Amino acid sequence: MTRFRRRVLPTVHRIKEPLGGFAQCITHPSEYVGTVRRDLASFRADLRAMEFTPEPIASLKTHPDGRRSAGSWVHRASIGADWQLHVTLFVGEHDTVEVFAHREYSWLTHPYKHYVSEGWDTAGGVSRMRSLLADNGVAFSIE
Repeated sequence: MTRFRRRVLPTVHRIKEPLGGFAQCITHPSEYVGTVRRDLASFRADLRAMEFTPEPIASLKTHPDGRRSAGSWVHRASIGADWQLHVTLFVGEHDTVEVFAHREYSWLTHPYKHYVSEGWDTAGGVSRMRSLLADNGVAFSIE
């Protein structure tokens, strides 16, 4: 799914941008949660164990250094939850994954609020994700 998003979303973005929309964006450094010293496949298994699900419709994120994301994941209390924790992954060097996060309205229950970033909470998302990692025994460092 990530490969598909990397191919399609830049084209969708070029169509939407003149109309005030977007399909890709640069991840803000304030969303940095930490670096996990695991390969991507292992960390994806960790996310599944924490009840995250892949988020195929998320915009394509680019790291400030130009790398494209290796996937977006969300955690919701339920399918009808108002809020979701959105996590974006970037492959680092030497089998590491850089994790970025924010809290936002769920696009399933509040599509317009989600799209216009109403209630976007970077600090809350980073804090929540760091807590989830620590509570689930997933070591990370803040670099």
